Formats: sequence, C-alpha cells, structure tokens
Amino acid sequence: MPRFTRARAAVLAIALGVAACSGSATTSFDPTGPCTSDGSAPGAYPALEAQVPKMLIGAKPEHLDSGRHCTAAALGSLATSGVTELRFAGGTWAFGAERAAALAVFTAPGLTAEQMAGFYLAGAQAADRTQVLAQSKPMLAGRRGFRLDTQTGVRLQTVEVWPASVGDVVNVVITNDLPDARIADAVSAFGSN
Repeated sequence: MPRFTRARAAVLAIALGVAACSGSATTSFDPTGPCTSDGSAPGAYPALEAQVPKMLIGAKPEHLDSGRHCTAAALGSLATSGVTELRFAGGTWAFGAERAAALAVFTAPGLTAEQMAGFYLAGAQAADRTQVLAQSKPMLAGRRGFRLDTQTGVRLQTVEVWPASVGDVVNVVITNDLPDARIADAVSAFGSN
C-alpha cells in the first residue's frame, strides 16, 4: 500500500474506500489484461488521467493515478447494477488541517451519475460513525448532478457526482472540510468535461 498523508487518508475515508487513487497497486496489476483483481498505478490509463483537472486553485495534484475495480467488494452497489469493471482516474489535493479534495473520473459501459451517487450513498450508510446529513440534486457544470453531505466524527465530507460530456463517464468531486466556494472551484476545474 502506498503511504498516505493525513489529508489524503481523510479524502480516501470519505470516498468510502474506492475513490480514484485509493486502489492499492499490486505486483500482478496489469491494466491491459483481463480484470481479475482491483488495482491502480500512475499511468495505468493515460487517457482517463488526461480527463482529471490539471490544476485546482492554482495547484497541481499531489498524486495522480488510474486503475480499475472488478471485485464485488470494490464495486459494491454498482455490481448489482450490472457493472463488472469500473475504470477510474483521479488526483488528490491537500490544503492543510485535514482539508482535502479528490477529483476523479469513472467509466464503465452504461455507467450513470445516478449509479455512482447510489454507490457513495450506500457506502456512507454502511460506514461506522458516518452520518448522512443531506442529499440533493444540484446543477453541476450545467448538468443535473447529485450531492451527498456526510459527517464522520467532526469531519464534514461532500461528494458531488455528475455526468461528463461524453457517455459512460462520470465526474466526481470528493472533499473533506472544504467550504462550498472551494467545492464549486473543484467542479469548475473540470471545465466542459
């Protein structure tokens, strides 16, 4: 497992174990072979990594990687929707004092923002010490999206999910203790993607 900063660990916790960049790279992970195990690594899927914003609030991501999930444990509620392989790419940014963000893209045949939102909701509802505070359907980058606000201990987390401009791709912003203005900056960082 890669070593994580405290801020990155906080982002991964709010991502409920499967945010982009959270998969552990294994020596057997081959992004070109059949999907028999979960894995991630920098450069695994360059085309997906290119869809992740290059800058957020004037800073490059501290970490950028891509990978895929194909086990039922990693796919969670997506497996019941018929998803058998979920590819992702994502970057993480830390802003001090546990404030952090992960910006990610996910793709699978037929994948919808509603399925990804359901995945995060199911994860939050199953997580110990996590309380769902609110759910809403805001417009994000001009498209109908989904927002989930949760609290784990004293940490506030927000997940915003919306369809990308191309089919079968979903954009995701996951934040820990960031104000709405910074969350809006993260959404805007995707541009027209």
